[in-house]
Parts: sequence; structure tokens; C-alpha cells
Amino acid sequence: MSNQINQRQTSGVKQSGETVSEPEFSWKTNKIKIENGYLVSEGLINIVRIPVRHIETVTYTIEGVKEAFTPELNIFGKGVLLGKLKVSIDLKDEIQDWILERVGR
Repeated sequence: MSNQINQRQTSGVKQSGETVSEPEFSWKTNKIKIENGYLVSEGLINIVRIPVRHIETVTYTIEGVKEAFTPELNIFGKGVLLGKLKVSIDLKDEIQDWILERVGR
């Protein structure tokens, strides 16, 4: 899995439209970045600002109660849910890996 992450980092822009770099993961009009010690999101997804030093792990859930399945990344620190990020279903694993790698997990 680590090889896949390293290949994505060096490739920059992928065919599906996302851009992956050390401080930022973006797709369509959405962006998740590490900025001044915070995990910050912006765009059409929900907006969060979470101190990176508090993040311990990231999980995801998918609820299928609506017409479309919308995964949410759950960001935890010390057993407490710090925030949620709605993400594209096809990018949920890549974004989860990207965040965990940035916070040193």
C-alpha cells in the first residue's frame, strides 16, 4: 500500500481529476490540506478545521439511506470524534491513507 501512496504523491495529477501533493489533496472543487498545524477542508464538502496534533486515526462510514451512497471520513483523537469529512466514494481509501500518512500514523 505504501508504494501506491508514494506513486500517487509523485504523479501529482491523476486521470480521475484529483491532485495529490504533500500538503494538499484536491478533487473537483474540493480541497483537504494541512495548513499551520490544522487539517482544513474547503469546497462543496463540509468544512472542518482540526488540529493535526490531536488526530489519532481516521475511519469511514457509508450510509445508504439516500439515493446515493456518501462516505464520511470520521477523524478521531483520544477516542473522541473530532470531525467528519464527506468524500467521493471512489476516493475514500486514498484520502484516508493520505490523512493518516500526514499525521504520522
